Amino acid sequence: MSPYDVCVAATSRHPGPTPRNAGRALSAGCLLAALAVAAAICHPAFADTAPSALVRTAALQRGTLTQSLDAVGTVRTASGGTLSVDFARPVRVRRVLVRAGQSVHRGQALLEVDNTASGDAAYAQAREALRFAKAELQRQLRLQQQQLATQSQVDAARRSLADARATLAAQQAQGMGRAQEMLRAPFDGVVQVVQATSGMRLAASATALSLAPREGLQAVVGVDPRDASELRPGTAARLRSVFDPEQSVKATVLDVAGRVDPASGRVEVRLALGAAPRWLLPGLAVQARLPLHAWSGWLVPRQAVLRNADGQAYVFQDDHGHARRVTVQVQGNQGERSAISGALAPSQPLVVLGNYELKDGMALRSSAGTAAGQSR
Repeated sequence: MSPYDVCVAATSRHPGPTPRNAGRALSAGCLLAALAVAAAICHPAFADTAPSALVRTAALQRGTLTQSLDAVGTVRTASGGTLSVDFARPVRVRRVLVRAGQSVHRGQALLEVDNTASGDAAYAQAREALRFAKAELQRQLRLQQQQLATQSQVDAARRSLADARATLAAQQAQGMGRAQEMLRAPFDGVVQVVQATSGMRLAASATALSLAPREGLQAVVGVDPRDASELRPGTAARLRSVFDPEQSVKATVLDVAGRVDPASGRVEVRLALGAAPRWLLPGLAVQARLPLHAWSGWLVPRQAVLRNADGQAYVFQDDHGHARRVTVQVQGNQGERSAISGALAPSQPLVVLGNYELKDGMALRSSAGTAAGQSR
């Protein structure tokens, strides 16, 4: 009902006014109606209709937000850790007891070899030369006693004996003199390559097989060149198998390549794995999670942070049922969360939903219909 309607209703309660008093009665009625309307508006029942907003709040929490990148690559043996097995003398391979890719333990037999005919002949010659040098020295010493040999002749015989002994020792160090030799693994590892076959003759220093240690494996992954400069040696990372994400292991950034690989267009990053579990094998495809940045502050949902026309970030807190606007600085974002700093009151909940229509000081209501700052 409008004030005019109230005015007419009020005057209708006094019928029969004379024309002279009609205007005066109408004015009095309007005044009474206006006072009635003002009193009604000031009544507590009308106060409940003041503007308010339905919001959702959450308690403030401090923490660290980390931005990471994922990179794929493969597991490899440590640089310089692969052992190439060869022989200092020519040999003939009798048996090959392992295959490429096989895991072996320390002391396990790898292959069996024996000397070649030419090697046996060379060893026999070295033994005979030593026997002859010994006999020649004895003869020169007897002749010297009979004054039939000079001191220089005796010294020459001694030098020949020393040379013969050195030659035989070298032959023995190379494995000569042993009919057969069993080569065993010096450490736990994985056979990388087998180049020898049964019956093959290997020349001196020819590689028979290569063995990579189980310890000290590395992973090499490729990252975007734009992210490479953010990585630092010593940074802790996490490595997972692409076939089973539940299998993971800690890793450490060893180094970051200083160039882009022309084949992949990525920058290679080497990761040290330390003591690797049994599922982590050379050649396995893996995914690495590498941290780039870390921010500490108040961790809040990203939707709780608003910006004004100048780009300044701000949030709302629930100050006993009323919105309190707080200017903040966004330290960083990761997924749906942000790390912020500012003059926030730790005891006041943060408005995380319904904040777009808020104004500073506006009354707040929770989803249950009560004031957001009450009954906490």
